[in-house]
Amino acid sequence: MNGYLSTSRRRPQTHDIATKLVKRTDVVSVLFQIEVHIKKIGNSVNFADITQFSEYPNGKEVLFDLNTCFKIESIEQDGSIELIRMKLSNPGEMITKDYIELTLRKTEEKSVAIVFGRLMCNLGQYDKSQHYFEQLRKDPNGENLAWIEFNIGRVLCYKGEWKEARDHFDCAYDRMVANKPVRVKDSTRVLDKIGLILENQGKYDEALGYYKQALDIKEKCYLPGSVSIAASFNHIGNILSSQKKYNEALDFYKRALDIEGKCFSSGHVNIAANHNKIGIILRGQGRYDEALKYYQRALEMQEEHYPSGHADIAHSLSNIGHILFDQAKYDEALDYYQRALKMREKYYPSCDIAIVQSLNNIGGLLFEHEKYDEALDYYKRLLKIQEDYYSSDELDIAQSFNKLGKILYHQQRYDTALHYHQRALKIQVKHYSSDYVDIATSLNNIGLILEKQVKYDEALDYYQRSLKIQEESYPFGHVYVARNLTSIGDILYHQRNYDDALDYYQRSLKMQEEYYRSGHVEIAKSLYSIGTIFYDQENYDEALDYFQRALKMREKYCSSDHVNIGESLNIIGICYEKQNKTKIALDYYHRPMTIFMKFLPPDHPSRIRIEERIHRLTKKK
Repeated sequence: MNGYLSTSRRRPQTHDIATKLVKRTDVVSVLFQIEVHIKKIGNSVNFADITQFSEYPNGKEVLFDLNTCFKIESIEQDGSIELIRMKLSNPGEMITKDYIELTLRKTEEKSVAIVFGRLMCNLGQYDKSQHYFEQLRKDPNGENLAWIEFNIGRVLCYKGEWKEARDHFDCAYDRMVANKPVRVKDSTRVLDKIGLILENQGKYDEALGYYKQALDIKEKCYLPGSVSIAASFNHIGNILSSQKKYNEALDFYKRALDIEGKCFSSGHVNIAANHNKIGIILRGQGRYDEALKYYQRALEMQEEHYPSGHADIAHSLSNIGHILFDQAKYDEALDYYQRALKMREKYYPSCDIAIVQSLNNIGGLLFEHEKYDEALDYYKRLLKIQEDYYSSDELDIAQSFNKLGKILYHQQRYDTALHYHQRALKIQVKHYSSDYVDIATSLNNIGLILEKQVKYDEALDYYQRSLKIQEESYPFGHVYVARNLTSIGDILYHQRNYDDALDYYQRSLKMQEEYYRSGHVEIAKSLYSIGTIFYDQENYDEALDYFQRALKMREKYCSSDHVNIGESLNIIGICYEKQNKTKIALDYYHRPMTIFMKFLPPDHPSRIRIEERIHRLTKKK
C-alpha cells in the first residue's frame, strides 16, 4: 500500500497546528513527538527528510512509511495539549508480523494484502479500509475477488450502511457458489454477515434463516467443538432473545459457552460476553438470583483480565445494578450504577452514550425510590448532554422530556410537567406516524396531568386518542391498553357517569386477568375501582365482593403493612357500617389504624377520619 506519515522537525509550526481552535468540544489536541536513533534502527524502517524536495522547505518535512511502528514512551499535559512522546520501534515490526500471522490463522485467510485491509477496519479506519479494498478490486493482482467484495461489505457494515453492505455480500456469495468447486465453507462467513444485517434491520425471521443455513454448513465442515460453530450458536441465541423466545435462546447461549470454555482462556472476551447474555435472559425470565451469578462471574473475569476502565466492566456493573434494582435493593443497585458512571466519566468523552445510559439508570432508580429531587438532577444532567450534542428534535430528547415530566407530575408541579410532555409529543409527532405507541404514551401522560388539574373533558380527549392508537397497535390486548381503559374509567367516575365508568373498568379488569394469570396489584386496583362504583350506587353487597377480592390480592402482592392494604380494610369497614354491622365494621377499622399510625402523620385526613369512625362506633357499643 502506498502511503506516508508526514511530520516536521519544526516544533513551533506543529504546535500551532495542534492548538488550532476547532468547533468540536469532544476532542483533545495532541502533539506527537518522535525520537529517532538513526544508528540503532538499521535498515528496517523507511523514512526520509524531504526538505530539499518539498514545495515548502521551511516546513522541514520528514516522511515515514505508513508501516512504521512506534513505541509510546509517555503521555503528559503540555499546556492546552496532550504531548505523546514516541520512539521508533524495531520490535514493532515483529509485533505487526505476529498480528498478521495470528489473523491469518484466525480467519483462515491466506492473503497478507487482505489481512492488511482488515487491520485498518479493525482499527476503526473505515474509510481508508474501504478505499484500500476498492483500489484492490480495480487491480487485484491475483487476490481473490470474493474476499475483496466481502471485506468491502464488512467495512460498510461497521459504518451502518446496511443496504450497500448487503449488495457486496451478495456479490461475494455469488462468486463463491459459482466457483468450481463451490466454496461452501467460505460461504458461511458471508451468510453470517447477511444474517447480521437482517438482525440489525429487525428482520429476525429472515436473519434466523441465514444463521441456521450457516450453522448447517459449519456442522458438516468443522469439528464439533469449533469456535465457528459457537459463533453460530451465539448468533441464533441473539435472534431468539430478540423474539422473546428465552428458553430456546438460553439453550443456544449455553451451548456456545460450553465450546468457548474449552477453546478459550477463562477471561476471554467471548466467555465474559456470553455470561452477560445468559444473565440478560435469566433476568427477562425473572430468575434474578441466577442472573446475578452470571453477571458477577462476567465482572470477575473482566476485572481480572481487562484494563481498569474498560467499557465491558462498566457494562457489567450496570447489569448487576439492574438485577439489584429489580429486587428492590435500591441502595446496592445505586452503588453499582454510580461505580459504572464514575468509570465512564473518567475514561469516556462527556457526550458518550454510555454516560447518558448511566445517568438514565441512576435517575430511574431514584425516581422509583421516590427521591424526586435527586432524580430530577440526574435527568437534567442527561438532558443537557443530549441538547449539547444531539439534534434538538432527537427522539432520545423526547424520552428525557417525558421522564422529567413524570418527576414533576409526582412533585405536583403540573404546569411544568405538562410543558415537558407537550415538547416530547411535538418531537414524536414529527418523527413517527400518527399511530405510533410512543405517541400514545405522551398523550396518556398529558391526560394524567389534565386529570389532576380537574380538566376532565380535555383529559378524556387525550386518553381516548391514546387508547385508539394502543388498540390498533395491540389488537389482542395489552397491559398498556388496560391502564388506559382504567384512566378513562377514572375520568367518567369523576364526572359521575357511573355506568360508562363501570364498563371501562370491567374491560380493563378482563384484559388484566388475561395478561396477569397469577394475579397482580393492577388487578387489585381495578377491583377496588369497580367496588367504589357499586359503593356510590349504594349496592353494598356487590361493593363488598369487589373490595374483598381487591384486599385478598393486595395481601398477596404487597407487604402486610402497605398503605393500600389499610385503604382496602378501611373501605370494607365503611361498607359494613353502612349495613349496620357495627361489630364487623369496628374490627375492620382497627386493623388499618395500626398501618396508618405507622406511616401517616397525625394530621393526615385518612388517619383523622378512621379515628373518628372508631370513636363513633365504640360509643355506640
